[in-house]
Amino acid sequence: MNISKVDHCSSAEPALQSPHPDLLKDLFEDAARPTIIKDDQSRFLFINGKACEMFGLKLDEILGRTDDDFLPADEAARVREADAQVLATGKACLIEEEITAPDGSIRTFQTHKRRSFIPTAEGKKPIVVVVIYDLTELRHAEQVLKASEEHYRSLIELHPQTPWVADAEGNVIEVGPGWQDASGREVNEAMGQGWHRTLHPDDLPDVVKTWEAAVGTGALFDMIYRIGTVKGRYRWYRNRAAPKRDGEGRVVRWYGLLEDVHDRQLALKALETSERRLRQHRDELEKVVQVRTAEVQEKNMELDRLLQHERQINALQRRFVAMISHEFRTPLAVIDGAAQRLTRTKAAVTPQFLEDKAAQIKGAVARMVELMESILAAGRLEMGTIAINKEASSLSAVLRQCIASRAEISKGHTISHDLAELPELQMIDKAAIERVFSNLLSNAVKYSPAGSNIRVTGWRDGRQVRVSVADAGIGVDADDLPKLFEPYFRARSATGIAGTGIGLNIVKEIVELHGGSISVESTLGRGTTFTVELPFDECIEKQSA
Repeated sequence: MNISKVDHCSSAEPALQSPHPDLLKDLFEDAARPTIIKDDQSRFLFINGKACEMFGLKLDEILGRTDDDFLPADEAARVREADAQVLATGKACLIEEEITAPDGSIRTFQTHKRRSFIPTAEGKKPIVVVVIYDLTELRHAEQVLKASEEHYRSLIELHPQTPWVADAEGNVIEVGPGWQDASGREVNEAMGQGWHRTLHPDDLPDVVKTWEAAVGTGALFDMIYRIGTVKGRYRWYRNRAAPKRDGEGRVVRWYGLLEDVHDRQLALKALETSERRLRQHRDELEKVVQVRTAEVQEKNMELDRLLQHERQINALQRRFVAMISHEFRTPLAVIDGAAQRLTRTKAAVTPQFLEDKAAQIKGAVARMVELMESILAAGRLEMGTIAINKEASSLSAVLRQCIASRAEISKGHTISHDLAELPELQMIDKAAIERVFSNLLSNAVKYSPAGSNIRVTGWRDGRQVRVSVADAGIGVDADDLPKLFEPYFRARSATGIAGTGIGLNIVKEIVELHGGSISVESTLGRGTTFTVELPFDECIEKQSA
């Protein structure tokens, strides 16, 4: 389009004048598209800013002119003919045409033309309203795309593998001509889900399942399976596919390649068969070696176990004998000393003297009985023969009996108690629980200085019953607390004080057999508090109510 800026032709009819000069501007200047207004002689009455920008002209350079002033004769004639048709029939039309631009390039426009009317001094006059859509870049892109498609198809036809394309739902929409060689079928038979019919029946379920999973998740697809021809002959193929995503990450296409791997697959199968046989021979030999090795190891382990057991028994026996010898010697010495004092006393024996010696003998005997009971209880625990027989009993009564017995033996200590908050009845094994608190009270007396106070407190806490035994004795090192309930363990702070190291272990076992627990808090030099927690049975609560 070679638009020249020529003067208005004197021979042309004068431009149609509107009684409202700004009417056309008010109506069409802000239109969304380039817009041109022509009179019934195809003369330009108005052109908005977008159209001026498109053609590179100013408004005053185009008003009153016709397309003959700007376009080649054949293009101008074609435009005038369309204008006349719209004016004559009143029917709008949509025309796609190629127009020569001011710089000489060919541009593709889609023009929408319709008839309208404007008021003039002579009455209403018809006009043509032309709205222009520039399709030049779109058509150029279509041409480029068409060339690219032709190039792509050429590559597909020459590619040794068979490319294929599927939509976002996994339906095949395009496949290379190599499909015909692979399946012996027409390409259109593979479209959609038609390719299912070519798969080996044994492979089809897994292939379909894996492909649907890939389509659902957008994961890569890569499988080897058999494709058969119409004659029933199957070959191995490897099929790979990857998704193409849009800007928002959604899958819009699947692109795949189908590769013939039949010969390679057969070679791999033969190699796998050979390797499988070799592994079988190796595995059989390894099993024989493992069986023989296991037999030797089992015998060695049994010998080691027996030897270790023998050593442990010997060590325990030596330690037990030494411990019993030491522990029994002390109360026996007390009994012997008291007996000798009674024997040597020639003067009249006072009641107080007899009471003191009797108390010494009674305390020593109680210690020996306690030792014997602990040893027997430890043996029953190790043999697993100890049993807990619960019955509805008064825990406070058991505690008071234990406190009274210990107070009678250990008159140098004060044992106070607060048991008012304990329930009336509790499901316990009275004898076993008595052993627990007798041991705790014995330890509290043993490791507390004479004249100190020992406090026993009992209370109910929801579904639990708790009893604490607190002393102000020597305490226990923090490092020793975790080991305090282990059999035969004695804390470093107890060095020089008689003890077997099995009492607290027995206490812990009895409490746990009741379904409870025991905890300890201690500060070296300031005392120790043991807290026993026992479950409270709801049925007892109802009976007591």
